[in-house]
Amino acid sequence: MEKPVHNSKVVCGDIVKIEEGMNIPCDGIIMKAIEVKCDESAMTGETDPIKKDTIMAADNIRKDIEPGETVNSHKIPSPILLSGTKIMTGSGLMVVICVGKYSCSGKIKAKL
Repeated sequence: MEKPVHNSKVVCGDIVKIEEGMNIPCDGIIMKAIEVKCDESAMTGETDPIKKDTIMAADNIRKDIEPGETVNSHKIPSPILLSGTKIMTGSGLMVVICVGKYSCSGKIKAKL
């Protein structure tokens, strides 16, 4: 059952629908992705949109890499979404793994 929930009410284990333009309120792992790209510049400094996909999709791409082949970080999609980042394109589902002061953005805020 899908229902809207305020960001402050999201807890670990929740399944969150992600869509274009959404600011990610917590850390999570992608369960389903349709052409998801994320702007992680606020967290990592990376200016290029980062492709996101499930762990299974990333493993399938890894299997196709030839031994000794040089692979850059953009070839294999990441299944991790960080709080404080933004979905640039696509949609999907993620499972929440860290919220509040335990999330990436929460840890940064605590150090400031």
